[in-house]
Amino acid sequence: MIWPSADLNPSQILQKLEDRTALFILKNLKNNASYSWCQKMLGRVRLPASVHHHAHFRVWQRGGYDMNIWSPKKRQEKLNYMHANPVTRKLVEKPGDWPWSSWRFYFLDDASLLSMDRML
Repeated sequence: MIWPSADLNPSQILQKLEDRTALFILKNLKNNASYSWCQKMLGRVRLPASVHHHAHFRVWQRGGYDMNIWSPKKRQEKLNYMHANPVTRKLVEKPGDWPWSSWRFYFLDDASLLSMDRML
């Protein structure tokens, strides 16, 4: 969840974030291709030859969109969704086990990995 200034466009912010992180991820997977899990991940993000696109890989899922959130109730709903998502996807057993989640910031006051402004 981001709170941009009036000068910034959330879609542009997300696009730059996705571009930079995708390049970083792909670079590291390619540089560590001697590890089987890196080869496996590269295979999972490689686009099939039938996809006519300038890129050969897709790290981020398509179909994301930005959404303006105006009420505290909707903010809380989205935070709950974000915190529960790694559990729902069976990546971890509890929200606090996902190290990149803001859950640790909100519920444990832990800003060691992610420092942010409190939204609520």
